[in-house]
Amino acid sequence: MAVVSGALVERASVEPEEDGFHGLVDIRWPRRSNRIDQISVALAGPVAEMIIRSEPFHPGFVPEWAHDWKQAWELCRPACPSDRECLRRMEGIVAKLYQLLSQDRWWAAVAAVSDMLDAHDEIEHETIAYEVRNWLE
Repeated sequence: MAVVSGALVERASVEPEEDGFHGLVDIRWPRRSNRIDQISVALAGPVAEMIIRSEPFHPGFVPEWAHDWKQAWELCRPACPSDRECLRRMEGIVAKLYQLLSQDRWWAAVAAVSDMLDAHDEIEHETIAYEVRNWLE
């Protein structure tokens, strides 16, 4: 999602960390990055897991996704007049991501990047961009 949004993914990893967090993505955003894109990137992982599990969890209630939800909330909340409006916007982004990532070509791109991570533990922007563009262009 970050590559599609115009960001540079410096590295993505599935190596276990000391705190039990098993995935890490270092992203460098362009100066003119869009807040919606940043929120979408924060929530794309949980949405992909919702799809793979075939279960419509709410990303705000799954402990493993607490970091992602918090990051998205911190990006969204300053632009909203209330917590309720922020929640509404974020749930709308989740719904759009679910529809988008459920499309065959998008899911193929997610699967290709996932396979690369599974094989290599850590990958960089060029590898991710190649796989994403291969399926989405």
